[in-house]
Amino acid sequence: MLKKRVVLGPVLAGILLLVAAVSCTDAESEALLASLSLEDFTSYWAVIGTNEEGDNFIHPVVRFRVANGAEQEVGYIQAMAVFKRELLPDEPWGNAFTYSVSDEPIKPGEASGLITLRSDRNIISKDAPAQMFVNEKWEEVTVEIFVRVGNSSWQNLGQMQVPKRIGAPGLEKFLNPDTSEDPNS
Repeated sequence: MLKKRVVLGPVLAGILLLVAAVSCTDAESEALLASLSLEDFTSYWAVIGTNEEGDNFIHPVVRFRVANGAEQEVGYIQAMAVFKRELLPDEPWGNAFTYSVSDEPIKPGEASGLITLRSDRNIISKDAPAQMFVNEKWEEVTVEIFVRVGNSSWQNLGQMQVPKRIGAPGLEKFLNPDTSEDPNS
């Protein structure tokens, strides 16, 4: 019996050390999480296409960068977008997720590359995509961005209503270029 107690002592001590180490890591992750913010946060609707019955499909998209306000590099940042409908604001309608917002840790004072998350849910209609926004059954959609660092909890970094716009902001200049200016001047 005595031998079993002696063997269990080091095992329990090892488990306690492991728990303490994980707890320290979680506190560090939570502190790093508190230093993050969103930049270039925007949303819009994207056309997915049309099926053989003539139904058009669009889905909400969100774009952003994660900025590091900490005094040290931050790595392994996960991001999740949760989309909600106007009539059911407490229930998720669609979502998107990325395992890591950057291939490399984000340096202090810098931001990740542009992250684009597309909802897994669609709006389906016989209407043309731009006409869906004026349909009497249209529901507004909001998006919330949650991030976490390593083992930290998820934190909401931003929320916005998805505007009634097809395509990313600035896309108009490529669809309707100004031909009045001479590109060679």
